[in-house]
Amino acid sequence: MKTLNLGKIFLVILSLTAVNSFAQETIPTATGFATAAEGNLYRATDDGQIYIGLRNGTLKLVGGNIVVDNVTLSGTGTAANPIKLAQNGAANQQVMTWDSAINNWKPATPAAASNWLITGNANTTASNFLGTTNDVKLQLASNNTPMLEVGRRQTLGLYDSSSTGLYPYNQPDASVMYVRGTGGNSALQFEAGGASFYKPVFYTDSNGNFRLRGSSAGTDFFEMGSSGASNAGRFDFIIGDDGDEPFVFNKYNGTTATTVELMRLSGNGLNTNVRVGINTGALANSTLQNNGSLSTPTITTTGALTLTESHFTIIIGGNHAITLPAANTCTGRMYVIKNPTTNTPAISSYRNLSGTAATALTANSILWLQSDGTNWQRIN
Repeated sequence: MKTLNLGKIFLVILSLTAVNSFAQETIPTATGFATAAEGNLYRATDDGQIYIGLRNGTLKLVGGNIVVDNVTLSGTGTAANPIKLAQNGAANQQVMTWDSAINNWKPATPAAASNWLITGNANTTASNFLGTTNDVKLQLASNNTPMLEVGRRQTLGLYDSSSTGLYPYNQPDASVMYVRGTGGNSALQFEAGGASFYKPVFYTDSNGNFRLRGSSAGTDFFEMGSSGASNAGRFDFIIGDDGDEPFVFNKYNGTTATTVELMRLSGNGLNTNVRVGINTGALANSTLQNNGSLSTPTITTTGALTLTESHFTIIIGGNHAITLPAANTCTGRMYVIKNPTTNTPAISSYRNLSGTAATALTANSILWLQSDGTNWQRIN
């Protein structure tokens, strides 16, 4: 950094404030004068100005611009016109900076003029941005705690380089906005002035679960997300508060810009019963109300068959034995068995219409069976 020569400045000030106290030499003119003694004062009769002798023998007007170690000064040294740095072409709000390329001071716009200010900026342009130009994360913190980090996935330490890494965790160059928090938990909440209680928020908990909770119709709420602990996880859908509050599944028709209801799951008031309605458009009138057709699987036997949860209607294709699952493992399940043959194949024990055990299928018959949790019961 260049420094001012205080001795020279003091000499100039002293000359300005006490010029009559020093001897001065009278010369006809300062123009072309080349034999001045350094530091001596000279008064030119042609313009009445006071000059000071410089080291090279020339004169410098006292009260004009004075160069002191590459700094240009101006002023007369009076209260009305004090000695100060000359403008040197500087614009408003610029400062003097040292330029080693020209070995001199020059005006420049201060860095603070292009900084992001804590009181806000009014001079931003479309090309301005808040961030980094190198591969270093941008971090926002509060209370000395990181709250938000922005950067490449690998730069943020979130990259999974293993061969079993899942998308998008295995994408090192993916752009990521990473919400941080206290104690390993974080949240992202949204303003909702119309929500009385349940303000919408994404959040995580200490078991690593990720959930969304939000407002519904002002005073109701919905929630969805993972839950559970110790490798016993699940996914929850919750809606309610104090009424029916249904889950409604709609399909959007882009041609007519309307929605069509596909299915509705709802309680009836505050009771614990659930009703499912398909194409109902309102609360189902039963546990399941289907306003449409019903499709179930049908199979024709080609040999002995053990029934599972994948079967419903079975058509006997020959003298093929049927094995039923244990009744106590599938309470309420139903099967329809049609035997269009003259054979009487064997079947696991069931209770016929008189309540006695039967172990054969009647030729040319249809048998409806339902488990009561203990036995298979014929219900047709």
